[in-house]
Amino acid sequence: MRNASDLVISVKPHSLSIMDDGRFVLSFDRAGRLYTAYREGRTFVRGLSGTVVEKWHEQGEPEAPKQVRVLAEEEKRAFLTQLWSDVQTTIAAFRRGDARVQFFGGGVSASDLDRWLERLLAWDVQAYARDEERFLSVYKPVSILPPDQYLALVLQVTEGCHWNKCTFCDFYRDRRFRIKTDEEVRRHIAAVREFLGDSITLRRSLFLADANALIIPQERLLRILEIIHESFVFDERRVEGAFEGIYSFLDAYSGMRRTTEDFAALRERRVKRLYLGVESGHDELLRFVNKPGTAREALEVVSRIKAAGLAVGVIILVGLGGEAFFDSHVRETIAVLNEMPLGREDIIYLSPLYIHPGSDYEEKARAFHIRALAPHEVKRQIHLIREGLRFASSVERPRISIYDVREFVY
Repeated sequence: MRNASDLVISVKPHSLSIMDDGRFVLSFDRAGRLYTAYREGRTFVRGLSGTVVEKWHEQGEPEAPKQVRVLAEEEKRAFLTQLWSDVQTTIAAFRRGDARVQFFGGGVSASDLDRWLERLLAWDVQAYARDEERFLSVYKPVSILPPDQYLALVLQVTEGCHWNKCTFCDFYRDRRFRIKTDEEVRRHIAAVREFLGDSITLRRSLFLADANALIIPQERLLRILEIIHESFVFDERRVEGAFEGIYSFLDAYSGMRRTTEDFAALRERRVKRLYLGVESGHDELLRFVNKPGTAREALEVVSRIKAAGLAVGVIILVGLGGEAFFDSHVRETIAVLNEMPLGREDIIYLSPLYIHPGSDYEEKARAFHIRALAPHEVKRQIHLIREGLRFASSVERPRISIYDVREFVY
């Protein structure tokens, strides 16, 4: 007979978790959608798109790289079938009095919990399949976000990438770049809100997508931000139903078109942090991978953003240029990062390069006989960059984090 202490339902204002000691942990949002699961040493993340990513470390090999893969359709159906069975079993046990309930944060009554559990039961395999179809009627595929924004609410005010020629990137090859009209933005916001329903409460920030929404001319961008403010409430104290800020990507080349005053106007409209794919401080390497802009332009754009009172996320591609560019990539990247006026609100992301088979980068590297770095060499490059960084104050230094793009799912 099951011990009630083994089975726990943990309730927070915006999420609910089911824990069966030694077997699994399942987490759901307010609408009953699964977003994470842990089972037998493996973590599963389901995106709103329906994609399920599995992550794990090989047992007995603590130094081995993390394994990440997307579940195939048949595997995903089996996973969701088992999930629904576990949910049914847990809720039946709860109703028999064979499970404990823990409340955290307040705001959820016993009747709220009962309705929440009923929602979980409605999410069988067919319901998840219908949800995937609905997602595609609201969004183009959301290709990538910075790790600290994985739970942001994405608004695709643009589609695609205005440049779309970097040899290492294939995120937006499936669509042409365009800026949505004001009316399209309004319709998109309405569709997003309807699709998410109560799931929206799990999202605490807004992210303007796709690749570089800040390519939008300033006057038009300010108008779009006003439309967003008509639909959403912002409050840094994270009061119920409010978002704490707006975030987006920006590239150095187009960022040079904006003044410090332009960035300050965005801050006044609740834009909090902008993320720059700097990739490298070595201009020759940037030219090799067809990245627009230079390291000095990236430094200038970061300086303007910081002068305007905004935070930045600086993304560096570890392993870019392989063995041929190893030393220059490390040396020049450290140099440009050390010149940037970064503080504790900022983030440096070190993102290992994953070469897409058949990509322009793979073909060009092969033509120039450039060997890709082995995993231990990627680790060494990360270590060298970290060791070379110098900041004015240990208290005010930016966060430094690994950014594994394989883990992203929206």
